[in-house]
Amino acid sequence: MLVVTNTIKVKEGHGAAMAQRFAGSGGVQDMPGFVRMEVWHGSAKEDAEELKICTVWENEESFKGWTSSESFKQSHRGAGGSDVILGASLDKYELLISRTPGN
Repeated sequence: MLVVTNTIKVKEGHGAAMAQRFAGSGGVQDMPGFVRMEVWHGSAKEDAEELKICTVWENEESFKGWTSSESFKQSHRGAGGSDVILGASLDKYELLISRTPGN
C-alpha cells in the first residue's frame, strides 16, 4: 500500500475554495489500484493555509499509472498557474502498520 501526499500552500482565505477543486470527478477514482483520496485542511499560519491531498494506492505502479494518464493531465491542466498557490510538495509513504478499532 502506498500513500502519496501533495501538500499545497495557498494564500490565507483560499483553502476551502481550493479544496473544492478536488471534490469533482477528476478521473482518479476510476484508476486501477486507486483506494481512496482525502483532502485535509490545516489552520492558517503566516498568511497561508495548507491543504494535504492524500491518495492511497495499492502499489507504486498504480500511482505511476495515474500520473502518466490522460485523466491526470486533464485534471492538472492550469493548476500551477493559480495566483493563490504559494508552493507545493509531493511525498510518498509505504504503509508498514495499520491498526483499526478492535485489532
